[in-house]
Amino acid sequence: MREDNLASTAALLNAVFAPDPPVGAEELDWYYRSNPEGEAAVGRVEEGGRQVGNYSLVPLRFDHADGTLLRLGLGVDLAVHPEARGTGTFRATVEESYRQGMASGLDGILGVANAQSSPRMVKAMGWRLLPPLPLRILLPRPPGARVEHLQVDSDLLDSGRIYDLFPQRSRGGSAGFTATWSAELLVWRLARPRGDYVLHVLEDLLVVSTRTSFAGLPVAVALKTLPRHPIPEPLDCGRVAGAIAAYHHTPLVVHWGVNPDVAYQGPVVPRRLQPRPLDLVLHPFTVDGSRHFDPATFTMAGFEFLDFDAY
Repeated sequence: MREDNLASTAALLNAVFAPDPPVGAEELDWYYRSNPEGEAAVGRVEEGGRQVGNYSLVPLRFDHADGTLLRLGLGVDLAVHPEARGTGTFRATVEESYRQGMASGLDGILGVANAQSSPRMVKAMGWRLLPPLPLRILLPRPPGARVEHLQVDSDLLDSGRIYDLFPQRSRGGSAGFTATWSAELLVWRLARPRGDYVLHVLEDLLVVSTRTSFAGLPVAVALKTLPRHPIPEPLDCGRVAGAIAAYHHTPLVVHWGVNPDVAYQGPVVPRRLQPRPLDLVLHPFTVDGSRHFDPATFTMAGFEFLDFDAY
């Protein structure tokens, strides 16, 4: 993706979403072009020399315990300029992302959408709505063995320490597909320009967290849990919650998603009480009349906040 394209995409995103601070070309360069899994496939629509549509597919690898591998494009930054709405630009943008995604070798698209926008992808574009993943309140327990807490900054990311702490690639879950991580991918993801992360080093796990607030109440968020070595049985999540709560000094720890190596348990927050309920939507690409996977049988076994761009 050219520098001028990054600049025009940033201008479109700022016009549509008005983020604070505004999105810059450097941030998009990190997200679209620096991912170790490959560059994003971008559906762009221009009109009158101006970009009016954007849908970017950031490559993610998903592994299954049976050996099946899928490369899906995480659909992000879907935007249509206000002056182009109602003109067919939405469909044209999504369909252009299909062409770009197939040309780059992706097997399909995984979208993370809020509950208001997901029906449009399902009804208008024929995507499959996956079962919702739970948002849980975790019950902290003493973490037991010593925990090392590392504030994520450029010194940590440049030191090579993460490669020592996470020497293996995470595996696929036995019950479905799991987003696959490597040390290289983790270093890239933690370098997000808007990120504010802490890395907790437990005996068996690496845990990425952040701190936020809901209705004025401070909350620690478990963003990602990665095994440091093969784990035969899922671990109790209480130690994870205890390590995060102790560091952030918060009364609550929350987790969204599923993880094959940690049995995340705790009260599920009803969707009606969640600030922004999230849906997962899935679209397989069809090449020469065939698909690499059947969306009707796709099951998500490992996917958390850090696997997309919520934080």
